[in-house]
Amino acid sequence: MCRFRNCGIGALLNTGWPVDSYSKHSVLCSILCIKAGIKGKNNRKSKGSEIMSINEKTELSKGVNLHFLKTEKFKTNMISLVLRLPLCRETATRAALVPRVLKRGTEKYPTLADISKKAEELYGASISAGAMKKGDNQLIVFTVQFVSDSFISGTITNEVADLLAEFVLNPKTVDGGFDREFVKQEKTNLKNFIDGLINDKKAYAAARCNEVMFEGDPYGICEYGYVEDLEDIDEKNLYDFYKTMIKSSAVEVFASGSFDAGKIKTALEQKFGAALGDRCAKSVKSGLAVREDGIEVKRVTEEMPTSQSKLVMGFNCGIEPTSREYYALMMFSCIFGGSPFSKLFNNVREKLSLAYYVFSALDRQKSCMKISAGIEADKFGAAYDEIMLQLEKMKTGDFTENEITSAKKYLATGMGSIKDSMGATEDFYMGQILLGSNETIDSLTECLNAVSRDEIQAAANAVQLDTVYFLKGVGSSED
Repeated sequence: MCRFRNCGIGALLNTGWPVDSYSKHSVLCSILCIKAGIKGKNNRKSKGSEIMSINEKTELSKGVNLHFLKTEKFKTNMISLVLRLPLCRETATRAALVPRVLKRGTEKYPTLADISKKAEELYGASISAGAMKKGDNQLIVFTVQFVSDSFISGTITNEVADLLAEFVLNPKTVDGGFDREFVKQEKTNLKNFIDGLINDKKAYAAARCNEVMFEGDPYGICEYGYVEDLEDIDEKNLYDFYKTMIKSSAVEVFASGSFDAGKIKTALEQKFGAALGDRCAKSVKSGLAVREDGIEVKRVTEEMPTSQSKLVMGFNCGIEPTSREYYALMMFSCIFGGSPFSKLFNNVREKLSLAYYVFSALDRQKSCMKISAGIEADKFGAAYDEIMLQLEKMKTGDFTENEITSAKKYLATGMGSIKDSMGATEDFYMGQILLGSNETIDSLTECLNAVSRDEIQAAANAVQLDTVYFLKGVGSSED
């Protein structure tokens, strides 16, 4: 889950790249830098330019875009290949299962031991794959991270491109299908993962609110799929789906770090250009969450053995995510519930002790907002009323200039922290691609700084309650 989910930055990174590219990669880099004889405690260099924006965009083939994010800030480089599929109930489970199977073995590296050995030869390169959701799109992301050539003798760029291509394009097959044992084992692993989602009650409640709020909408579909769909999947039909997915999906490739752009492009063209071929697939433009007049608020209460109840409230905003008004919506959310100084935190939690936690988070792709709170079951009514009271205060302009200034500083710091992670930066620009926007991290920050009080109040008045989901704790089980 996105590490920015409790603040206004969640408006941009609502799900997060499947790779935790900074915390994990710092550990990875400490290891591989020792192997390569490189001095340094983590993945970041002491000096160097920051990742600012997509420096260059080119094509590996028609419809297969390559984006360069050049920076001297890190000791490693990262290449990510993203397949963009429309979120669909009939295909979500298969799409989520495919990367799990692909990670198990390729034609050249048929076992996990073979993969591990090759990764060690590449100075401890790491490769990962997974499914995520952005708006009405299901993204299948393959990522390889490797030490920059400037820290080793020679170059490993071509070998890294070959390793990534092996995972994406050359899976291990048996008799015209995936390896049967791979599929069997990964079906079990995916089932256990989906079943285990309920163990995180905060995330589970947010997901259930999302399902209720977006029933009948692609955004209400779980990007990890559904247990009941796994039974009909086998090594043959999953392989057929994989081939269709590779052939028809829109593709974005990101190359982040310190590298020779020409060499990276040549290496990727050789491995992916002809193999992926030309395509005319387009990403799905997410429909905005807009509430029709006269429609009643959806209210759902479910009981579960848990010591802490969870309240999640879903709001439609209906503000175009690439418009100036959306920056005001981000400012509104930060002051209202997306910061340590927010009205929800100070009143619902601190002053009235109605919640263990409470925060708001935006989803820019859908222009919606969710408020999440951990509460005692008997405080549901009081917590709900206070949340709505604080929202009404925002709508009437009851917020201070100091709160506006603090929100601008807080969001600027959060936006700046995106640059501390190649994965977070790629995720940001993937979001911009889906929105059809050329916005950069810095330009967004400038727009936030220009938001006025009247614009914030107008954004508050665009927010409409759509769904109230209450996960009522009826026991003392641990959360």
